[in-house]
Amino acid sequence: MKKKKIIKKTPTRVHAFRCTDEVWSQLKELAKECGISLNRYLTETGLKHHPRQRLTKEEVDALNSLAIARTDLIKISNVLSNMTDEEKLKLFKSEKFMAWWIKSVAELVQHWYSIEENISSPVLTKERSAL
Repeated sequence: MKKKKIIKKTPTRVHAFRCTDEVWSQLKELAKECGISLNRYLTETGLKHHPRQRLTKEEVDALNSLAIARTDLIKISNVLSNMTDEEKLKLFKSEKFMAWWIKSVAELVQHWYSIEENISSPVLTKERSAL
């Protein structure tokens, strides 16, 4: 008969603290918003890391939609960059409109990158963001 391998976990400590029921419920709610346990939330915030809130289904769908639209605009911009000026003028009819469109697309793509960056950065708690 084979012996089971026993894997020892690193020892942990139990710490207690006092707080009001109101503070306790706020902490539980903040942990729930981040989708992590209260223990993990307290550990993370104690280490000065503020866990980010989970995105709602609507926010995830919106972000995916933005990513698809950005990809389409990048593909169109790449096709346009490979065209000659005469081919671009045939498509746009006006040189002024063509320059405006290309500039606007570049700004829009850059704005979407900044939105994506902000979503992936930590979301601060209400008390912290009021400072």
